[in-house]
Amino acid sequence: MCMPGRGGRIMLEKQKLICKQRFEFEGKTYFPGEITEQIERVANRWVSRGLANYADPNAITRNGYLKHPKVSIVILIKDALKYTKDCIESVNKYTNNFELILVDNGSREKTKAWLKHLDWLDYKLITNKTNKGFSYGNNQAIKIAKYDYICFLNSDTLVSPNWLGKMMRGFKYSKDIGIVGPSTCHCATIQSPQVFKNFRAADQKRVNQISELTKEGYTETMVVGFCFVFKKEVFGKIGVFDYKRYGIACHEDLDIVWRANKAGYKSLWCHKSYVHHFGNRSTREMGLNPKEIRAINKPVFEERIKDDKNLFVENDVEVDDVKEIKGTIPILMITWNRFEYTKKAIKAIQRFTENYQLFIWDNGSSDGTEDFLRSLKSKKIKVHFEKSNKGLIPPMNYFLNEYRNYRYIAKVDNDTIVAPGWLEGLKEVLEEFPLTAVEADHYLMLNYDIKTNDDYYRHLFSVDFKGHKLYLAEIVGGTGTLIRRSAIDFIPEMPGTLSGWIQYQHERKAISAFYTGAWIDRLDQVSTNKFKEVSDYPEYDKEIDRLRPSRLKPKKRIRDGLFKETYNKTKEWYEKL
Repeated sequence: MCMPGRGGRIMLEKQKLICKQRFEFEGKTYFPGEITEQIERVANRWVSRGLANYADPNAITRNGYLKHPKVSIVILIKDALKYTKDCIESVNKYTNNFELILVDNGSREKTKAWLKHLDWLDYKLITNKTNKGFSYGNNQAIKIAKYDYICFLNSDTLVSPNWLGKMMRGFKYSKDIGIVGPSTCHCATIQSPQVFKNFRAADQKRVNQISELTKEGYTETMVVGFCFVFKKEVFGKIGVFDYKRYGIACHEDLDIVWRANKAGYKSLWCHKSYVHHFGNRSTREMGLNPKEIRAINKPVFEERIKDDKNLFVENDVEVDDVKEIKGTIPILMITWNRFEYTKKAIKAIQRFTENYQLFIWDNGSSDGTEDFLRSLKSKKIKVHFEKSNKGLIPPMNYFLNEYRNYRYIAKVDNDTIVAPGWLEGLKEVLEEFPLTAVEADHYLMLNYDIKTNDDYYRHLFSVDFKGHKLYLAEIVGGTGTLIRRSAIDFIPEMPGTLSGWIQYQHERKAISAFYTGAWIDRLDQVSTNKFKEVSDYPEYDKEIDRLRPSRLKPKKRIRDGLFKETYNKTKEWYEKL
């Protein structure tokens, strides 16, 4: 957590911890049960390593997640393209368990062209030929929203980690809460404390820091429309936004909250949630003066609340042009010879995968693979050629940067045959659970003396999901794997080895999973921990043995309790969701 210092600087605040075991740190011995305070970076490391727990059960790390019911998020778009881009990128990175509804309110061609190529997350797009205004556009979205909670978010905002989960906790404040809103730097109510107003011109990094200033707390008050979440049932009682009364914008948010309050629903400011609001970006780009619009609509609202007992506003808007876009998932395949395997692996992806972009990095193949890759003409395949073998980590980091905005990315080796529905199945897992990665089930190849996958899986904490098993772990492999892009940074290279991805997970100790609801085959394996007796590519295998000598070592026996720490950690993680 951060606090402002002199001159508005952001300074680190310490987090309170309870030690779980005896250990040494910077010359001091800590004992079980001891309470201490450490800066966030150290606190996060101690908790991830099982040395301590947060003293505050509501403490949330940057990579934490507050589980909440699924929410329909509505963003109206009327140009202001830079802010719109940043807003959607922010939502994509810091939000889980939602559907996204975008309403294009008659934007110019530049904005429409950008929307046409927006393919890195799932969303519904309503397109209006002219600007229908804030109320009309929101009412259109209400008509197609699937879920019991609807969030209306301005396109000139940036969200912060756990912004939605922290807001959704407000509905537990009391049964009659119908609307919740966050803290911000710019609005006309008490939701924008003075300390935040000093940071209005902030980027995403600073927004995340500002969000750490917020304190837990709730205030029953009028919340306003830069960002608020409604229970869907509220619209059944009072109807929707009053576009006929207020036109393009201004005071329709106050009106609908007032009507909800009159109908017995309270509105709540959730202090801990932070959404940064730049303010009036679309309005000003349209050449409108927000003050003039407010001056016109203010007396309309004041007259409305004097003695108007007719609270219900019918949702009579028309929704003519709706498209449902499924986000593209980029897939990385690294090739180095093994021509026949590569052909079969690519064919399987083309046959059994939807909504993908296959990015192939060829590490200087010399057996006909390069010519084959150059002959591929599919728009869904992009190939990068290297003259020499760069290993695994440089292509992974290149791929991470190339597809940095995408919600999910995947990795498939060129000896892997995917099956129908594999990617959709893995995506369902990540949509439901805030895991870092999930790997499809396949014949495992581990350094342990196991004969079947179950010999390993039985030591892991498991969860039932859609009739299959999800085995939680701190490390998964790198083929048939779907990864939450926002959860990982660039991977440090370990020259002369193939251990970068595994080591990266080992150091981060994030939670991932193996999923038995999706299956892949490995062309060089015949069963768990067993390669083909006669290799199809012996020279390739010799090079892999040199880079991964552990393959040649005797397998270790899994002793009772070997994975006890991982089991307990993943179980605790799941139970806190």
